[in-house]
Amino acid sequence: MSVDGFVFVDLETTGTVASEHEILEIGFALYSADLEPLERLVLLPITTATSAVIERMRTDPTFAFVGRMHTHNGLLAELEAAIDASDALPADLSGYQDVIVDTLLRWGVDGSTPLSGCSHRMDREFLARWLPKVDTMFSYRMIDARSFCEAGLILDAERTTDRLKLVDEYGQSNHRVAEDMHYAANLLRVFHDRAPIPSVEEHAVLS
Repeated sequence: MSVDGFVFVDLETTGTVASEHEILEIGFALYSADLEPLERLVLLPITTATSAVIERMRTDPTFAFVGRMHTHNGLLAELEAAIDASDALPADLSGYQDVIVDTLLRWGVDGSTPLSGCSHRMDREFLARWLPKVDTMFSYRMIDARSFCEAGLILDAERTTDRLKLVDEYGQSNHRVAEDMHYAANLLRVFHDRAPIPSVEEHAVLS
């Protein structure tokens, strides 16, 4: 049975090129057909290479912008804490991929399910590169919340600007997967004449 609602994705990475950069945080979220949050999966995909990746982000000028961003939002510190708390680190992302696949199957994801969220071109490229079993579970179709913003700014700039201000009152994108997925859901809500809602921390969280 396919999903009766929306499945959102967001990835935090070391850059924008899937063939050159790594995934730092993985998020999937299940929302109802009325865009109410039901369940969320958030993973910090630490491996034997993660410490070196973090060090490179802090010392290599090429990663200066992303390194500052993920230092400010706490992601690098959380990754290091997860590494310190781990008894043994996996060599790759295969175990994380299995967890994601099992969760998506339980949600009802099949080949007819489109991925929802923002920045889909990059997210799909990273999924195809690093989590190919996950990528192939979804339809080629995508529901990109940002497309409503871009079209709205052309069709009715004043109304669209007001809607975006309303969404921002309930939380802005901060380059962490949980918040960014909910921000995307709120974008879809306001562009379909529904009020944005606060992030609900009580719904099921897996990590």
